Amino acid sequence: MAKFSVKKPLTVFVVVLAVVVLGVVAYLRMTPDLLPNMDFPYVVIVTADPGASPESVEEEITRPMEQSMATLDQIKEVTSTSQNSVSMVMLQFEDGVNMDTISVDIQQKISVLQGQWDDMVGAPYVLKINPSMIPVMVAAVSQEGTDVYALSDLVTDELTGKLEGVTGVASVTVSGALTRQAHVILDQEKMDALSATLEDAVKEQLKKAESQLYAAQKQVTDGEKALSDAKHAAADGVAGAAGDAIDKVYDRLKDAYGVLEDTDIGDIVGGFITDPDGTLKKLNDNLKTLQGSMEKLMRELESGRLRAQVEGDVSDLLVQLMDGLTQMTGAELQLSEARTQIESGLKQIQEAYKKVAEQTDLGGILSISTISGLLTAQNFSMPAGYIDDDSGVSYMVSVGQKFESSGELADMVLFDLGLEGVAPITLGDVATVVVTDDGDELYTKLNGENGILLSFTKQSNYATAEVSNNITDRFQTLETQYEGLSFVPLMDQGDYIYLIVDTILSSLLWGAVFSVVVLFLFLRDWRPTLITLISIPVSVIFAVVLMYFTGVTINMISLSGLAVSVGMLVDNSVVVIENIYRLRAKGATIVQAAVSGAGQVLGAVTASTLTTVCVFAPIVFVEGLTRQLFTDLALTITYSLLASLLVSLTLVPAMASGMLRRDFAPKPGLLDKIYPAYRKAIAWSLDHKAGVLLLSLTLLVTTAWGAVSRGFTFMPEIDMNNLSLTVTMPEDTTREEAVALADEVMERVMSVDNIDAAGFMMGSGSMGGLSMTSTGNGDYDVTGYLTMPEGTFGSDAGKEIEALCADLPCEVTTTGVMSGMMSYMTGSGVSLQVYGDDMEGLQTAAGALGRRIAEVEGIEDVSDGLEDAAPALQVVVDRDKAMTKGITVAQIYM
Repeated sequence: MAKFSVKKPLTVFVVVLAVVVLGVVAYLRMTPDLLPNMDFPYVVIVTADPGASPESVEEEITRPMEQSMATLDQIKEVTSTSQNSVSMVMLQFEDGVNMDTISVDIQQKISVLQGQWDDMVGAPYVLKINPSMIPVMVAAVSQEGTDVYALSDLVTDELTGKLEGVTGVASVTVSGALTRQAHVILDQEKMDALSATLEDAVKEQLKKAESQLYAAQKQVTDGEKALSDAKHAAADGVAGAAGDAIDKVYDRLKDAYGVLEDTDIGDIVGGFITDPDGTLKKLNDNLKTLQGSMEKLMRELESGRLRAQVEGDVSDLLVQLMDGLTQMTGAELQLSEARTQIESGLKQIQEAYKKVAEQTDLGGILSISTISGLLTAQNFSMPAGYIDDDSGVSYMVSVGQKFESSGELADMVLFDLGLEGVAPITLGDVATVVVTDDGDELYTKLNGENGILLSFTKQSNYATAEVSNNITDRFQTLETQYEGLSFVPLMDQGDYIYLIVDTILSSLLWGAVFSVVVLFLFLRDWRPTLITLISIPVSVIFAVVLMYFTGVTINMISLSGLAVSVGMLVDNSVVVIENIYRLRAKGATIVQAAVSGAGQVLGAVTASTLTTVCVFAPIVFVEGLTRQLFTDLALTITYSLLASLLVSLTLVPAMASGMLRRDFAPKPGLLDKIYPAYRKAIAWSLDHKAGVLLLSLTLLVTTAWGAVSRGFTFMPEIDMNNLSLTVTMPEDTTREEAVALADEVMERVMSVDNIDAAGFMMGSGSMGGLSMTSTGNGDYDVTGYLTMPEGTFGSDAGKEIEALCADLPCEVTTTGVMSGMMSYMTGSGVSLQVYGDDMEGLQTAAGALGRRIAEVEGIEDVSDGLEDAAPALQVVVDRDKAMTKGITVAQIYM
């Protein structure tokens, strides 16, 4: 290899140039990141069941979830925590598992479980643990001349959407923005007044109906009377016909009687005296006339003509009478039915009078559930598909709309009774619509003033520094669009990354410079020093090319590997150039010196390089977090050493064959001056072997003891120009007291020198995505970020802050932001798990174990998990007594 490099130096230089170009392109495409790409084999499933007790959560949610997830492929361990209203199941898988595939399997099993749960159970939230969960940036936003209400609207309605559109941003979490809520409060006074109005209206309607029924009843009575008169008239008609028949007989008899009436008995008697013959003749004529009349009457009677005539008249009248009676009977039945209905209606009206107050009582009609159901049904908006017009254009159709204001809520019609004089009843008629905000529940301060914090998380396939730069650019754009708007980054991983990268690169360059200086002190010649100086960056660039093509990113770990390997990069080149330089000084030709010099030390430098590689390469084969975190370190060092070996056997001989052509006389170097003392030290050591070995053993033991006594930590503390602050409030602290203490801490923090900005937020949970939960009165604990100028250290300010707040009843602790993020990923301290079947026994054992551990020297804080227990009240209902009142347990709950 050395012989080829000496014979074909241009080829070597072209290859080196190609490597340099590839290295520059690769470096420009490798966006710096804080840590390597890691995918932890952990999944957390969080399920909410509002109002459920821990026992109920465990029985109905946690246990079925554990049983289902235990069947997943490559599952290693399943642990769970059941709390009030919340179930948390933690899954640990075997190393190397494909978390994307596992996530799909988890979602499928959750879908099966959801069908068995109550409707009140929320959708489970599946969280994969990886560094992307750590916020890329936490920034405070403010605007001159704008109050917190307008600023909240601006952030939530406009800025959040524009910031979520930044390339690489996964989500934006807003803290401190006021949230407005519309509260519908049923007003009993309004309902009573409206109920009275409805009662009057209903009574008025009942009165009108009652009047109409009484009028109808009078008409029925009149009809019945008319029917009775008609019956009498019909009877009178029949009697009249019979009388007419008698009148006809009477007329006949009257004719006969007329004959008799015309004959005067006195005259006849007198006539017999005066004129017997004439009188007798006259009497005889009258008798004949009477006899004729009687014969005629008798003949009519005997013939039946008079009877038939009389019977016919009476029969016709009877037929008419029967028809009339039939019709009158039907009318009588209808009138009777109408009277019955009218009487029933009057009775119903009387009953309605008694119940009208109860039925118009809105308090019994409009309940909270009824109003809630109506609001849900009316506050509705959903797409309904597409329609096409005649021209073929498709239009998306949506149905409904959301309420936009409290006025719309108040004007929402609940129902329309259709009563005269009563308008449709609206929500504002029975309730008071109040819009409130959660300002009294929020505590978010920026430099002592109310503020809003924005937390950004990135997508896993984007580099942190790139996303940080994109967010910063969007900040600048928005600041130009909105007058007075300003963003103050409180935590920016991009700054940490560039600071770390710059620090490591600076260390790398200084290491290379010192190596070259030391080499120059020993060789006292600029030519071999220049060759060594050139070989260092070429080796590093070659290593960067290998990193790029193998997927190793530029991060804190990989750059640390480069920094560590800088000193080793010089070793091979120094050994080769020193041997070439020595042979050339002894008079060998440049070709012989270059080829032989490299060949003579080929075995030595190769063995040395491979020995060092064998120290770091096995890191690739370890398991767990160590492998994901330090694989980049091992690969970077390996690439650097192999690149330095290749450069020392190719580029160094090629350059030496050109730069060391001229003859020269070696100058005495630093090594020549210390040779006499070194020979004496070697001679003394050989004469006192036991002492030297004993001294070496003593140094070894002392060094080992000193290293072990320093303790072990997964990641070292990183002291930067920022701090994370936690204020733990005493137990039983009220919100007002907590706010006062937080304001006092804020005031004292701002009095510390070099504090540029301080952002505080109250509440347990997280700030900016980092876990900030604590024991004690966690709901009122305060977390915050502090920023300082470049070149200052947070540890000094942290100690000063803790000293200033030592007299306060709350506990104030400060840590580096980077340390907090590392603790978030890797955990902090030691956790012990206690298993058992009896909950009370477990609690007793946990408390006893916590007290024993607290006695161990070096233990700062011990939590047994019992201090977060929340008091609970359980109402036990006597079912038998409840049923005597006609109510069930569920009705009592409602």
